[in-house]
Amino acid sequence: MTLNQLFANDAFAQSKKLSGGITCNGLRIQLTHIAGKMPELLVTGDVTLTIKVFELTTNGAPKLNSLMHYTQQNIANKLKGETMDYDRYLSNYDNKANKFNKSTQAIYNVRYRINYIVKIEKINRLSQLSGNDFVLAVLDRIGFKTDNLNTSGLTLGKEGPATVVYNDWCKYPNISAHEFFHTLGLGHAKGASSSKSLMGEVAGAKNNSISFNELSKMNEYLMRDLVNMSDGVYTNPTLNTVENLRKFLNNPTNGFKYNKTKLK
Repeated sequence: MTLNQLFANDAFAQSKKLSGGITCNGLRIQLTHIAGKMPELLVTGDVTLTIKVFELTTNGAPKLNSLMHYTQQNIANKLKGETMDYDRYLSNYDNKANKFNKSTQAIYNVRYRINYIVKIEKINRLSQLSGNDFVLAVLDRIGFKTDNLNTSGLTLGKEGPATVVYNDWCKYPNISAHEFFHTLGLGHAKGASSSKSLMGEVAGAKNNSISFNELSKMNEYLMRDLVNMSDGVYTNPTLNTVENLRKFLNNPTNGFKYNKTKLK
């Protein structure tokens, strides 16, 4: 058992809320052997994703609650659907014991039927942020430009942190999901279909679709720690969120404008 899992189990035992961007209380796994085919694991259960919205604007964000509600629904809807992960190298699954045997390895096709529960919480202080949280910082402006175009959101790659410009978020409610999906490993969509894609580089009111391949890629990231997730109460390992957010916001290349007095 990892130290992270020990903390998670202790929190559960005390009926405290689990902290982290990805949490669950075990998953159900069913192993199927079909002659001539790769063994298949069917994974089902509830996985909770929590995004903390850190309001750092100078003049306030009166529409923030409605934007958060829309974003919660949008992300939850986008993460619906069954996906497959082929030829995954995992610990050997013991069907009789209903758990992975971490001393041996095997290759499986994995079918995911996960119910993702999306929660979005507003925070007002840096102390409300944990190292393993997902965070979306709401700012006044981003000076960084892409192809000489203004930037409405910017994310520090996979796992974040993510940022959005409040006034642009009001105009284009989908950009928060766009930035969050960058934290789940998606890049920008390319080609003719990008004009309607949520992951297109240019924001637009109609940019709100994702492909099956994009859904599969996000699911692979979210379920990357499957062996530990199935082993009981789980919260994801640290993302170093607090320190990464400080560095990201203070990087002059990004040209962030925000209320620095709130970053305490």
